[in-house]
Amino acid sequence: MKKILVFASSVLVLLASCQKSPVHNAKGDGFLSFGEFSLEVDEAVVTKADPAGDNYSIRILNDEDIIVTTTTYAQVKENGDKITLPAGVYTLTASSLAGDVPMASWENPIYGVSKKFIIKAGEVTEIGNLTCTLLQCKVTVDYSDEFLAGITGAGEATVEVTAGHPLTYALNADGSYDKNAGYFAVGEGSTMTVIYKGNFGGKSTRMQKTFTGISAKQWRQIKFIPKKNEQGDATFDIVINDLISDEVLNNTVDANEEVIGEDPDAPKGDGGITLEFDYDAGCDEELTDLTNMIIVPADVRDMAIKLKATVPGGILKFSVEVQSDNTAFNNALDAAGGAVIDLINPSAANEVIFQVVPFPHGQELLGLTEVAFDLSAAQDAIINYRGVHTFLMTIVDNAFCTNKIPVTMIVE
Repeated sequence: MKKILVFASSVLVLLASCQKSPVHNAKGDGFLSFGEFSLEVDEAVVTKADPAGDNYSIRILNDEDIIVTTTTYAQVKENGDKITLPAGVYTLTASSLAGDVPMASWENPIYGVSKKFIIKAGEVTEIGNLTCTLLQCKVTVDYSDEFLAGITGAGEATVEVTAGHPLTYALNADGSYDKNAGYFAVGEGSTMTVIYKGNFGGKSTRMQKTFTGISAKQWRQIKFIPKKNEQGDATFDIVINDLISDEVLNNTVDANEEVIGEDPDAPKGDGGITLEFDYDAGCDEELTDLTNMIIVPADVRDMAIKLKATVPGGILKFSVEVQSDNTAFNNALDAAGGAVIDLINPSAANEVIFQVVPFPHGQELLGLTEVAFDLSAAQDAIINYRGVHTFLMTIVDNAFCTNKIPVTMIVE
């Protein structure tokens, strides 16, 4: 569908970008004319937004990509439908947003177009007709009825195109879910990573897939569907459809996708990955068993719980799954983003957990071969929850070798 915004006016300026003649050597000013200019907005990818009309932002950049003029079409018309520019080569950009496209945002489609043109001294260049199209990739998340029938608790799908700028689509325990559209800035060779974390088939589970070929003017429709793995266990898959072709697109599966049951394609061996008490950093030397740390009130004994993870192949993924036999503790986890925490890409809700249990987290973990961290502060909060609390640390290196190491705190 095309909605045409015709920016009519009087006589104006000079040439279109398809002109191939060299720049005139004469110095002086020329004129860029909008007299025969029309701006179309191509909404082949349907959105909720209406074109912005006269408020469309217009920027003109010189051949060094320096902005020399910023205006709107309404202002251009008020100034006689033309802009005076020194002779040279330029690029005009028109956009529904006066500024840079946000890396990721909800329900915020941005339309735009660019065109090169040449200004010759004393002459008029007509910019001609331009068509604005979606500058981002639109992403929605959906679940098949069969998948929704298999959920046993809340979950979430996190989508990321630019590192550090994810959007999280919530899935509620009752089967309702976030149907808003996310809009992502894209570049050459962009990929999209989709991570699902939640309860499926009675267990906490996580899956990650990476899709290639992400570009502007696309509507990528992510869908979760159930399937069986090679052991016959119930699991699921992530597929992605394109709005126009409605076909499953080519994608690459993260070699470490983790689902219910074991991945038969996972590499064998732990790659020398270890997690140990760090006595050199001052860890309490009475601590000798990661799976049997008895937590008591601080006035009785306040332990220094210091750990060190060693990952010879460099960290690719680092996550924690929290398991507890205390209902109140589990409820607190649900309120803080759930029992499965991706330490590389934690959710905003997880910040509450890090204030209580100071796990290392963030993109800076990627590639590290050694990480030291201090869990001593966790005692102050965990002492309020009697029971056995296990933090299953899953560490994956760059060769996709994996080690799952439980760290257990017991409050008697």
